Amino acid sequence: MSGGLTALGDLHRHYTISAQPLPWLEVTARNSAYPGYYGLSEPGLDLKLRLRREDERGPALVIGGRDVTGSGLDLPGKGRFAGEYIALSRRWWDLDLTLGMGWGTLGEGGQLRNPLRFLGGRFRRDRDPSAWPTTRGPKAWFTGERVALFGGVEWHTPVDGLSLKLESSGDRFRAQRQDEPGFDPGSRYSLGLSWRPVSWADLGVAYEQGRRLMLRLSVRFDPAVDADRPDRPPPGVGPRPSAGSTLSADAIALVARSRGLPVRAAHIEGEMATLWLDPAGSGRMPLAREVGDAARLLADLAPPQVERLRVVTGAGGLDTASVTLLRRDLERAANHRGSAEEIWRTTQFAATAEPPPDWRPRLDLSTRLVAGFDLAELGTALAQRTHTDVMLRTEPLRGLVLGGGLRINAPGDLQLLDTNAVPAAQPVRSDLPRYADRPLAIDHAYAAWLTKPADGLTTRLSAGHLEEMYAGFGAEALLQPFTARWALGLDLNQVWKRRPESLLAFDRGDARGTGHLSLYWESPGADTTTALRLGRYLGGDWGGTVEVMRRFDGGIGLTAHATWTEGPDGAQSRFGGRMDWGLALVVPIAASGWLPVGGTVETAVRTLGRDAGQRLQQPLPLYDLRVPGGVGRLTGTWSHLLE
Repeated sequence: MSGGLTALGDLHRHYTISAQPLPWLEVTARNSAYPGYYGLSEPGLDLKLRLRREDERGPALVIGGRDVTGSGLDLPGKGRFAGEYIALSRRWWDLDLTLGMGWGTLGEGGQLRNPLRFLGGRFRRDRDPSAWPTTRGPKAWFTGERVALFGGVEWHTPVDGLSLKLESSGDRFRAQRQDEPGFDPGSRYSLGLSWRPVSWADLGVAYEQGRRLMLRLSVRFDPAVDADRPDRPPPGVGPRPSAGSTLSADAIALVARSRGLPVRAAHIEGEMATLWLDPAGSGRMPLAREVGDAARLLADLAPPQVERLRVVTGAGGLDTASVTLLRRDLERAANHRGSAEEIWRTTQFAATAEPPPDWRPRLDLSTRLVAGFDLAELGTALAQRTHTDVMLRTEPLRGLVLGGGLRINAPGDLQLLDTNAVPAAQPVRSDLPRYADRPLAIDHAYAAWLTKPADGLTTRLSAGHLEEMYAGFGAEALLQPFTARWALGLDLNQVWKRRPESLLAFDRGDARGTGHLSLYWESPGADTTTALRLGRYLGGDWGGTVEVMRRFDGGIGLTAHATWTEGPDGAQSRFGGRMDWGLALVVPIAASGWLPVGGTVETAVRTLGRDAGQRLQQPLPLYDLRVPGGVGRLTGTWSHLLE
């Protein structure tokens, strides 16, 4: 994930935040400020898809576009940065070469006729930024009378992190020339330098079009490289203790907790020793390594007659997966005479296990620091909101979860949101400033009952203050066969709008019914999940959401979502549009001297204060509860078992 600022002479200022949720997909939220008559900025969502990876047989092939949604207010000149492209790139030694073809803004050079003109008349239509309706969004993709070629070469110099770039652009500043008669776009060619002094920062300077200075600064965070991973050594496996010196099951559980393992209970019976883990609350370690540490600890401390070691994962009192390993295999591996692959051959997996003989109540205190940025506004380049949540969750009984959260709001600038320009008659979230202006508020206070009526089926009933803006009750069911990579979920909720001036009161006259049918698909290893949701949103509007959730080592999560709906009647501001989208990077943090309890830090760029496409922020979604301890996550990280 990266963010940056680019300044091009006295023309444009581009604010961007980008994320790569999948190896072949890059998403960029951008807001561009430029001199204009309306005093409005130009937000946009940019996409790039890699169709082919570069290899020894040929170049990489990518296709993408800027301002692909075209959402927001339509005015003359809007869409001045919209354009699509297809490009090839290949590296030889220290040279990177790129050649592409651009449409829209990227095709204003117009050396060629549009090769797609045979598909119909709209592909021959001129994309004039001053024309009405606007020439952006899906209806304008790859249209236009003319297209242009662009290209460039980058030389990676002998100086570490320094490269020299030369490019030819197809952008001829057509909208700028319409605004300012006599405006000179300059040359097609630009020359620049890029320098990466450290892995997380990139600086750029260029002389563009032979007449303008460009400055760029970007910072980046790569979870695959920069993640903070626990480095404690795995438990050792020594000779089996004698019968008279073994520890009890409760003592073994206590030792496991002292080593940071999320153990709920332990039991020893005959030749079987069992530990129940709750990995949903940790997540900073690969699941297989957590299971491996638990099994090694059992192999080291269990009585000598124990031959089978079972680790049961789950959350909220619900078992997710049961894995049974042979003790002798772990003892061989500890003496460098075995491997995770050999242990796999004799390991047994099951969906359930008998419940522990006693249930230890659990009390968790955690924090969540959230910095949210909105680059989708027309009247301001950037709006932001920052808050800290202190959350308490307890499980007094198996299956019963009680949760509460206190929200501490930092000063923000949500009064700049465009949705406040035209107040909605029945706001969904466009009255967000009323909630964010309170220094202290109850974010949630709920009770939930979790059950597992059949193998692969999990249910939840919830009631209370479910989120910052809404209170009510709801039910959810999730169907996921034990070894399946798919899951099907249904949630139904009846909620009422909470009153921002009160800690716990809600408006009984503002009832809303909402619910979604969700289809989940996991990649091998369950490190990436794609979700498709269809249903009714809080404003009564119907539509769908596509969500991609990626998890990296160290517990870091990266999510991206996009929602399109019909738009709620009487609620949607005309500035907001019918689309809601967002990117979020969630980094787990451990307790430290400056933060006495663990939690997460979340950096997100999303639309704030929208009325269309708003889902209930459920505090205990079943899929998120089950996946951290699921068999997909366990088998996908099996290579980490003995680390």
